[in-house]
Amino acid sequence: MGKKEYHIYVRGKAVPVSEEVYKAYWKITEHEKYLQRKDWKYDVIPFSAMDYDGHFVDNIIDERIDLEKIVEVKMQIEELNKALATLTKKERELIEAIFYKEESLRSIGKKEKVSYQAIGKRRDRILEKLRKLLEDKF
Repeated sequence: MGKKEYHIYVRGKAVPVSEEVYKAYWKITEHEKYLQRKDWKYDVIPFSAMDYDGHFVDNIIDERIDLEKIVEVKMQIEELNKALATLTKKERELIEAIFYKEESLRSIGKKEKVSYQAIGKRRDRILEKLRKLLEDKF
């Protein structure tokens, strides 16, 4: 019995290859099929699909993304964090409760045994304080 011959098909033609090349080829092919099945499962679009007309970069650029705007917003967030850091502990707790934990003025008022209007006035004073701190920056 002779040595087993290995072939891979290139453009429909059987090409004789060594056992190592044959195994490597099928390992890569199976891995690609596995990745493709995973992409289908998670609705991933391959990059190659973006290059349907030879203008890959133009096809993936989203004109709505404005890098300058992103940087500007990031700077504003940093300034807001600095301004928030200047608040007293009590002021910070109120802002966190209202804007981060989305608690109602009524529920905060109940906890603190004051009216929701009093909480609203306190909130407005804190926001005004923050506005003044931030208006110098922008």
